Amino acid sequence: MQENDPLIKYGAPLAGVLIALVLSVLVAAMAAAQIGDDYQKRVWVYAGFVLWVVIGAAVIFMLAHRSETAPLSVSRVLLWTASIWLWPVFWVLNYNRKASPP
Repeated sequence: MQENDPLIKYGAPLAGVLIALVLSVLVAAMAAAQIGDDYQKRVWVYAGFVLWVVIGAAVIFMLAHRSETAPLSVSRVLLWTASIWLWPVFWVLNYNRKASPP
């Protein structure tokens, strides 16, 4: 019964990406606070950063959840966090890997 439960199978990757997403939203808030001199501009920058990391979290989770076997650790969460911000690189690499013939 528990072997078929996706929450148990994807528990560590899901927890890692959710923690990394929370950290990324905090980083986005700090970065947006440093950009611009008016409130409206900071809001748009923050909204753009949050959209970027939410899309990144979804893309990175979809690309990596099947092969993720390591237990959850601080280093893994930091790796997920960096990956969320750099998601287009991994998406392009995955696309090129699938597009090239074996």
